[in-house]
Amino acid sequence: MKQVYFYDNSTKEFAGYDIIDDTAEIPANATTVAPAGLYDPTWNKSTNSWDSLTKEEWAQKHLAPVPKPTPEQIQLATLTKQVMQLQVANVQQQKLNTSSTKQLMDLAKGGN
Repeated sequence: MKQVYFYDNSTKEFAGYDIIDDTAEIPANATTVAPAGLYDPTWNKSTNSWDSLTKEEWAQKHLAPVPKPTPEQIQLATLTKQVMQLQVANVQQQKLNTSSTKQLMDLAKGGN
């Protein structure tokens, strides 16, 4: 038994593999050369080998689309921003209250 690797007749792109008998003839659109470890391999008949994209080319070709946020996600982001702004304002108010309380206590001590 031997493993053969198929490629598309027109694009020469890798199209899968199969196992055939040792005595069976290799199909015209197949080879026994394995495309192991290659990115989007394509068959190069003149060199009797597989061509490959680089890892960077493959990654660029297969970029995932940036998802568009749903109206609910946009609303949640807006509300989250408002909560954060209110938390900052609350901390500032607490500092102001502490300062005012201290000033009142200092005045009360000085007034007695």
